[in-house]
Amino acid sequence: MSALKNMIDRQKKDSFVPEYQDKATDEEALGLIVSNYFQWDGLAILKTLSSALEDANFHSENEKIQAMIDKLEGEVN
Repeated sequence: MSALKNMIDRQKKDSFVPEYQDKATDEEALGLIVSNYFQWDGLAILKTLSSALEDANFHSENEKIQAMIDKLEGEVN
């Protein structure tokens, strides 16, 4: 089992009530890990999503995410 899968499984046990742990998705748990890692910084989370979409060749979808990033960066700067 990969280190990431171990982290996801641990997150499910640590973050969800026992009745939901077996139903919690890897995406939910990984979302918690990413959010926590970036200290709930939405811009950093979006940039991570953008990189993942590009890697998976979801280029048109990533264009929408990149537009959101550009808008947020304009608001921050």
